[in-house]
Amino acid sequence: MVLFMIPYFIPNMPTTDQLIPYLREIDNNRWYSNFGPLYDKLSLRLSEELLIGVNPYRIAIVSSGTSAIELALKSLNLKPGANILTSGFTFPATIEAIINAGLTPILCDVDKNSWQLTPEIAEHQISQQNIAAVLPVAAFGMPVCSESWAEFHLKTKLPVVVDAAAALLNQSIHDDLIYSFSLHATKTLGAGEGGIVVSPSKRQTIDIKKLSNFGIEPNRTISKSGYNAKMSEYHCAVGLAQLDRLNNILDKRKEVFEYYLKKLRLTKLPISYQAEIDKFIPSSFYVLFDTSSAEKVFNKLKISNIETRRLYYPLINKHKGFANILLSEGCQQKNSAYIAKKGLALPFHMHLTREEIDVVVIQLSELLLS
Repeated sequence: MVLFMIPYFIPNMPTTDQLIPYLREIDNNRWYSNFGPLYDKLSLRLSEELLIGVNPYRIAIVSSGTSAIELALKSLNLKPGANILTSGFTFPATIEAIINAGLTPILCDVDKNSWQLTPEIAEHQISQQNIAAVLPVAAFGMPVCSESWAEFHLKTKLPVVVDAAAALLNQSIHDDLIYSFSLHATKTLGAGEGGIVVSPSKRQTIDIKKLSNFGIEPNRTISKSGYNAKMSEYHCAVGLAQLDRLNNILDKRKEVFEYYLKKLRLTKLPISYQAEIDKFIPSSFYVLFDTSSAEKVFNKLKISNIETRRLYYPLINKHKGFANILLSEGCQQKNSAYIAKKGLALPFHMHLTREEIDVVVIQLSELLLS
């Protein structure tokens, strides 16, 4: 394994000492999984401190961000094989969740500025094909516009499930939409592993929780099959310890990102950024190189011992495992292909020092301005 001088990412997780009070609670409760006391405590604190204004009865905590998408889709009770319109510029988990829910992913292009599927693009596509639901993706943690998607939902009557896996600290919530978030260690608020579904109603949340526990009803019967996607008390303990650190996490991420963006802009490099980059802190700092290929920059930085990632590359439809996924009619993913070809995620995490950021910017300057 290559050890880079400046790694692409280092998870920001609580220390053992910060976890101990919650681990002792588990010892005292003797409850280790299946919707225990720490599960309830985490649901309440998410409602009060992070998803402010969302009733805890609308929050289901599950085993992963992928499970969150899948369970949200299954709770819609769509016909088997129904078409789900989603972004062609996304992580494979988005597509795999649709497939695992017994539905058919229909890939669509994204907006050239936000790098996201928009209501306008979706409206055009649903006029071309029979679509049962839409799954927009909050690319790199940029929040989707909840108000615009709520208007789309009201106009089309189609369910909207937002893949906001990386946008937990950024995404606003609208009562008419469903949101799925990730608590993976690589996310901005990680619990090691886990996910969250925010539903419009208590009834739907109850359904999702049942589906996450094999579909078991209170009377121990099963009326709709599910699978094992519960969040353990141990992972809930990590989530609670992370919430104790929330202000520190928010402040440090803001400090690192603002310094990074300032240094890059001062150099006036031929780089393009995601739309409204000044209004949110991304989960991954993905930029486009206007005058160079991402592959060239990737290789040059690697030689300089700087690790980067070509996220969402290759595009979903280029993976052998997704060869049978349908592309939307008349949608050639022109913008998605350009962003994937030109884009690269730079090192970005809370452990990154100003000196390391300076090194990255200097190396980029020498490469792009030479």
